[in-house]
Amino acid sequence: MRQCRSVLFASFGPGRGRALDAYSCDDVPVYPTRRLAFVILLTLTACQHKETDTGSERTERSGCETPSVSPGAYVHGVLTVNGLRRTYHLAVPLGDPHAPRALVLVFHGRGGNGREMRDGIGKALEFAAQGKALFVYPDGVDNGWPNHEGKDVAFVDALLHELPRQVCFDPRRIFATGFSYGAIMSNTLGCARGGVIRGIAPMSGAGPRIACNGTPVAAWISHGADDRILPEVAGEGSRDHWVRANGCRSESHPTSPPPCVAYEGCGANPVVWCEFPGGHEMPAFVPAAVWKFFEDLT
Repeated sequence: MRQCRSVLFASFGPGRGRALDAYSCDDVPVYPTRRLAFVILLTLTACQHKETDTGSERTERSGCETPSVSPGAYVHGVLTVNGLRRTYHLAVPLGDPHAPRALVLVFHGRGGNGREMRDGIGKALEFAAQGKALFVYPDGVDNGWPNHEGKDVAFVDALLHELPRQVCFDPRRIFATGFSYGAIMSNTLGCARGGVIRGIAPMSGAGPRIACNGTPVAAWISHGADDRILPEVAGEGSRDHWVRANGCRSESHPTSPPPCVAYEGCGANPVVWCEFPGGHEMPAFVPAAVWKFFEDLT
């Protein structure tokens, strides 16, 4: 096992920025998956869920029929997953609460939390989405995503089981993004839950480092050429993984925004690589570009 931790500085535009994160590259254990069973479970819970509560059965309607979270709300939620208390933050846009929207999971970096991630790039992503998506900002264990024994993937499984009771979203349009350690979690989730996660957007990350379930996942990847916290070769490794996994060719062509390129031959699961001049940061072009990538996926 190897470890590498350091403090970083994340910027969100010229002359603006704040301390947000530190990075750890702890190796992540293999987490087995049962993709088909989980897809069936998620589809069913998006329509109706039945559970046993203190010995008696009760039928709960879906969030599309009777949403329990009001439009415009920002909710702090708590789940117990395998005996571990897990927390998250849910941002619901204004508009028809019965309309199925996209669902975007946004993972913070090491040393941060979901609320800080929303205050950073999250609100810019929400602005770019213009009410077309719900955003969830999970909190990591000890402010990170080591995924020991698959605990972080299990947390996301539990989230995707719980959220359909609260809000209305399209189970075919679930996306994941994150920065640094959160980017590693995005790669991990795309690898472990291909077929559930439609697309990922890891920013200045690495991985995946687990055995994938074999289902392609659309990937938008950014990395700074001068990253001193996590060298660009780590992001290039992520890029190369998804190029291979998605059956893309080695040729690429420029795409919007500059300096991004899109790989050819990827079919329904595109791979976009955005190498930018800079360090361990999120450039100003990222929020709009990430949302457009997600929105364009069918």
